Amino acid sequence: MKPAVLFPIILFVFSLPASFASVDLSKPLSLQQCLTIATQQGADIALAKANIEEYRARLSEVQANYYPKLSTLGYVAPMFTVKGDASTNDVKRDFSLGAWGPSTHLEALLAMPIYTFGRLEAGERAAKARLEVEKSRLREAENHLTVEVNKFYYSHLYAATILTHLQKAQTRLAEIQAEAQKFYDESSGKVSKVDLMKLRFAETEVKKYILLAEEGKQLALAALKHTMGLKNDAPLTLSQHKIPKPPRKLSLPEETEMLAMAKQNRPEWEQIKFGLKAASQLRKSESLAHLPVLFVASTFEADWSPTRDDAKNPYHYDPYNQVFGGVAVGFKLELDWALRKAKMQAANAKLQQVSALKKLAVTGIPLQINKARSEVLRFNKQINLSRAAIKASNKWVIFSAA
Repeated sequence: MKPAVLFPIILFVFSLPASFASVDLSKPLSLQQCLTIATQQGADIALAKANIEEYRARLSEVQANYYPKLSTLGYVAPMFTVKGDASTNDVKRDFSLGAWGPSTHLEALLAMPIYTFGRLEAGERAAKARLEVEKSRLREAENHLTVEVNKFYYSHLYAATILTHLQKAQTRLAEIQAEAQKFYDESSGKVSKVDLMKLRFAETEVKKYILLAEEGKQLALAALKHTMGLKNDAPLTLSQHKIPKPPRKLSLPEETEMLAMAKQNRPEWEQIKFGLKAASQLRKSESLAHLPVLFVASTFEADWSPTRDDAKNPYHYDPYNQVFGGVAVGFKLELDWALRKAKMQAANAKLQQVSALKKLAVTGIPLQINKARSEVLRFNKQINLSRAAIKASNKWVIFSAA
């Protein structure tokens, strides 16, 4: 990576506000607070923002070609004494130690392109479109981060809620076991050995699910810390202690409506739109590489050496004592057919890549929406079945304790 591109990224990273690094975790955090911290400190968001700065710098590199360029060269070298010039027959050279002196040279060239036959403009449009792609990727990273934080936040609450119910079930099951053992010891005939074994099996199953719930609770919290950009040993408590109850009635838009919303809001479509524009403009810029660049330039040269006589004849070129300058209009042409062919192939390949991604999005995004909608409907049915199962299990517990 070029230093001109790398420097803005480093500057962006080290210019982050200090408040990002010191987050107050002494108080319980809500979901929105977790999302805020994740947006500020998440690695994916930081990477996406750094990519934006990188391509903004690349755009500046392209736009810098519109401005004048100044190049200078100067030096001082030792020079022996020469008396006379090209117009005299008697030229004397003196190499003695005291006959040496400085020979100075300064040259400067100021040049600015005035016409590139559309190549520079196409390159600028490609860089601007590529910058928009990175901005869309930032939106995609923010959306993905929101999903991840919600998933781990509610996974932790789900495990905590299940753990509470399992612990209550364990306590209730222990009471039932004690009552059943009492009836069995009294030989009342109400409880058999098989019933006791069933209760013991139920006890081991409850303990197994308690272990799974405890592990899931810890893993979900660790994953939430990672997504928020926190260390694994950072103290983090949530303001909610159990998962909210789902609504009794589920309201979902129709699939066609969701597809229309996705086409309007999904950042992937913007990435494809601007990606195609960037690739096509890059190809256009490379296709114009064989054309010349017209420029206007100003040059200045100055030489001085006290050990050489100054030539008075203007037709005599004197590289030791002279001052020269001027303004000119010219062109620069570089013909490298092999390199141009390679760059055209790379530009065409990039355009084909983005076109292939468009095909994937055309079929993949509707598939994602269909899958997500189907899962929500399926989970809603499972919730209703679970409600019925809870009612049935409560009745069974009451009946067993009677």
